[in-house]
Amino acid sequence: MTHKLSSIRAGHTERIATMQATAALLRSRGLIHQTAQDESFDGRTLRLDGESVLNFASCSYLGLETDERLKRGACEAVERYGVHFYSSRAYVSAPLYAEYEELLSRMAGGAPVVVTQTTSLGHLAALPVLVGERDAVLFDLQVHNSVQAVIPTLRTIGATCEVVPHGRLPRAAQRARELAKTHERVFYLCDGVYSMHGDVIDSAELYSMLDDNPRLVAYVDDSHGVGWTGRHGTGAVIGARPIHPRMIAALGLAKGFAGAGAAFVFPDRELADRVFTCGSTLIFSGPLQPALLGAGIAAAKICLSPELEQRQAHLLALIELFDELSREQALVPAVLEPSPIRFIEIGDEAEAMQLGAALKAVGFFVNVAVFPAVPRRRAGLRILLNGHQTADDVHALVTEIARIAPRGVLRRDSMRVPKHVTAAAAIAGAK
Repeated sequence: MTHKLSSIRAGHTERIATMQATAALLRSRGLIHQTAQDESFDGRTLRLDGESVLNFASCSYLGLETDERLKRGACEAVERYGVHFYSSRAYVSAPLYAEYEELLSRMAGGAPVVVTQTTSLGHLAALPVLVGERDAVLFDLQVHNSVQAVIPTLRTIGATCEVVPHGRLPRAAQRARELAKTHERVFYLCDGVYSMHGDVIDSAELYSMLDDNPRLVAYVDDSHGVGWTGRHGTGAVIGARPIHPRMIAALGLAKGFAGAGAAFVFPDRELADRVFTCGSTLIFSGPLQPALLGAGIAAAKICLSPELEQRQAHLLALIELFDELSREQALVPAVLEPSPIRFIEIGDEAEAMQLGAALKAVGFFVNVAVFPAVPRRRAGLRILLNGHQTADDVHALVTEIARIAPRGVLRRDSMRVPKHVTAAAAIAGAK
């Protein structure tokens, strides 16, 4: 046992050392730990290292964060309730919570909703209350880290926890049937839209799995699906159909919704009340503050209005354009589900960093994804599309990636800035 613990500790130490070394390289190239130098944000551009760049690294998929209605909602909430309301919701909730949760429930087709401070804190509140010692837990290999962070707690409770291959729903269904023979319930933990590669779960197959196995419960983190897809922007799963009687959905409100916290959607009031009453981070952590609640209420009203379809259509057009151009250049697979998250795999970590730096040098800021966000030797560009961008922006980005890394293979002269008009120059000309 002592030898095993020593091996685990050595592996952990090595992992941290690898992460620190990688971060140092990314930081030296200006790709992480940046501070924007803008005096104000327009959503489309950022000023980094003294230069203006097109921002393809924002998860604000609908571009609502600069909307005047959200700004007014935040300011009016502060005028009415101050900048700070500090009480655990176990004692007192600020008045705006009731309106917020009612609007979010309407978005979710009337299903009960509990708002948590963040999605991560929501998982810590919900999962240990939902899962019991006689249960089994299956979790997708790529389910969000904030979900996986709760797995050790579930194991401490006594639940059997196993990882299943990413996206292999038939394999998960088969293992769930096996575990159902010896466990009271089997929870399947997955994402609606996976955060790194943007792949979308087959929600029809997920519902079919639940219908076929009465002991199966689906726990879906659909934070990256909120806003840009689904009825009233409720994501790729419950935005397509009513919530299943054996499903819990976490809708992160800090990305496409441009708010804060998360809406946990339950199939019945009893389950919602149990999590609200017993969830540790709902008892012992602070609440969302008035400005965030006011902005969230404004965002919810937009999602409940006909305007949402127009915003979703604009983003979908950008996604389709990016996919068409990228397929022509052999940068992405031939068939992709619509998603504002796109991943161009390079493979080698150093080459992915070099590509990200080369793009930044000519006016494009994207996420460079390396271990541990992706497996070793599977590094690449994580590109985020949002409502602030234009078709010309997308054209320019894909053209530049194809120039520097045709078919995803980095050119040796990739750091050379071309003579043609760069994105930074185009931005300057547009002002």
